[in-house]
Amino acid sequence: ERFQDAFNVRHCALSLVGEPIMYPRINEMIDELHKREISTFLVTNAQFPDAIRNLQPVTQLYVSVDAANKDALKEVDRPLFKDFWERFIGSLEALRDKGQR
Repeated sequence: ERFQDAFNVRHCALSLVGEPIMYPRINEMIDELHKREISTFLVTNAQFPDAIRNLQPVTQLYVSVDAANKDALKEVDRPLFKDFWERFIGSLEALRDKGQR
């Protein structure tokens, strides 16, 4: 029974390679997973606040926080955007406003 149960997907991690919220059909994917009663776990690097605002609710939403201040984040992450800190703060605010865990 446990062997057969292992073939039933229950959880899906949307993370690890790239920024999952930038996938153009991420909301469709989340909806489909939830229709199949599969929980969703998404990790974001907090550089796309508008995408976070537009993201469908997921089971668990996490932010990678790699440093405690702007200078350290710049050194550790080597960000792509000049306004990386503003994007980071905007993403945290978007997460707060969503009111989901």
